[in-house]
Amino acid sequence: MSVPLEYISVTVLETLLDQVPETMFFVKDTRLRYVSVNQALLRRSGKRHKTEVLGRTAAELFPPPLSDNYTAQDAEVISKGSGIADQLEMYLLPGGVPGWCLTYKMALRDSDGAVTGLCGISRDLPVPDVRGALYQRLIRALETIQEDYGQPLRISELSRLAGLSEDRFTREVVRIFGLTPKQLLIKTRLSAASDLLLQPELTISQIAAQCGYIDHSAFARQFRRVANISPVQFRKLANARRVIGMKESS
Repeated sequence: MSVPLEYISVTVLETLLDQVPETMFFVKDTRLRYVSVNQALLRRSGKRHKTEVLGRTAAELFPPPLSDNYTAQDAEVISKGSGIADQLEMYLLPGGVPGWCLTYKMALRDSDGAVTGLCGISRDLPVPDVRGALYQRLIRALETIQEDYGQPLRISELSRLAGLSEDRFTREVVRIFGLTPKQLLIKTRLSAASDLLLQPELTISQIAAQCGYIDHSAFARQFRRVANISPVQFRKLANARRVIGMKESS
């Protein structure tokens, strides 16, 4: 016997997704207040209980300028009644440790079609099995990405190194990393950049050049799109969180 969709409530989804630690789930009303969250969101926000989150906004839970960008993204979904899909994002856990996810958001509507809020998930990227046969088959291409990310790399060349067509190479990379080859290259470059940003002696332009960007502006645009903050803001925020993390662990 099938279950009518009207009986599948947000509470049921929240309870189910509490069991999926790698996927953050949330529902917000039109005022961008959380009305439903799962345990993964608590982990990212550094809270222990859902009562600390429900009824509050991102601006009340996350530090600026991160919260400013989360709010702007949500407001656009509400105002346009649209959504976002497959958005590669980097976030900072308490303690300043970067995490990576793919984010999906969509507007919620009532029976008359009016927007009543939004819901979304952010799924942490899978940890690849580096010993697996599939990984080993692609290892030449993957090592090239890891070692030469600062160079202009073409998907056609990477797929040739793997001995596969571009379509097949793309499918296999998605199976291993949950990302397209282009997204994987972006993640590799910006992961390196996030480490370099913790070195105060390096300028943003120097970091951009080391990570394969032709100029400071191109790097800053890509970084902001993925991290929701500028490289300079990330540097300040990550260092501040590292200091807090060290104090808490001492």
